[in-house]
Amino acid sequence: MPGLKARLSRYLPDPLFVTLQQLRHTGRFLNLRNPRTFTDKLQWYKLYYRDPLMTRIADKLEVREYIREKGFAGLLNELYGVFDSVDTIPLASLPPSFVLKATHGSSMNIICRDKRSVDWAASLARMQGWLDTNVYELAREWAYKNIRPRVICEKYLENEGEGELLDYKIFCFDGKPEATFVCTGRYGPGGVRYAAYDLDWQRIHVTKGKPVCDRDFDKPATFPVMCKVASALSKGFPFLRVDFYEVQRELIFGELTLYPDAGLVPFKPDSYDRALGSLFRLPVRPVNFARPDLQDSCGAEPRR
Repeated sequence: MPGLKARLSRYLPDPLFVTLQQLRHTGRFLNLRNPRTFTDKLQWYKLYYRDPLMTRIADKLEVREYIREKGFAGLLNELYGVFDSVDTIPLASLPPSFVLKATHGSSMNIICRDKRSVDWAASLARMQGWLDTNVYELAREWAYKNIRPRVICEKYLENEGEGELLDYKIFCFDGKPEATFVCTGRYGPGGVRYAAYDLDWQRIHVTKGKPVCDRDFDKPATFPVMCKVASALSKGFPFLRVDFYEVQRELIFGELTLYPDAGLVPFKPDSYDRALGSLFRLPVRPVNFARPDLQDSCGAEPRR
């Protein structure tokens, strides 16, 4: 049961809620009137950019059909099942390792490397909590508001010699990849770390919430294809992060993310936050593709 503070916060207008949340998390005042940084523009994006396709691609299940429509079905990870209730997950018949994900949120994953070592009572209760949560209420991320809560089960992936799965997160602006953040350390004692690279695979000295990984990573063999696919998937979106894995030189699609860290974790140094912000082109007025009267003349046409 949410506390009184959480219940009351539901009644705050979205702009006020987001402004107060950013101030609490970052100590910075949000500039919605004339956003300049990537962080501020991402908050504007959450509040005022309304393309129904955003809900579809934020859904961890529905995005798979979007990927097929774009011609990249071969990049999809194997899907074992889709479940509306945790009671219907057939744990006994699933393989020894797999991944469970909520379709309607972010960071709602159970990475099962050996199902015999998992506390399933706790894990099922945790997943039930996911299904009972409307992620939109947590940070007013509009794209998640109307996603149907479900749990999907996918094949477990791991990079040989790593003991984990490297995650390549490509930041794209209307079809133009700009930077890749390599995510590592998910299973390590130090937690997640990032290493950032430009399109020439030169290291970028920037942080975003997580510690910098001291290790240098080789450019993945499929990186040119990653960029090509990321460009195709992100075309028409002012911003979209496209995530991939590479396992045994095979490219595998991860997910599409519209609001990394809900816009609450700015880049350091500030100059990089501003530099990415300069690439993040927003219309001058709110855009609602269902309401043409709210769309600015510079707004993009909805994708089909």
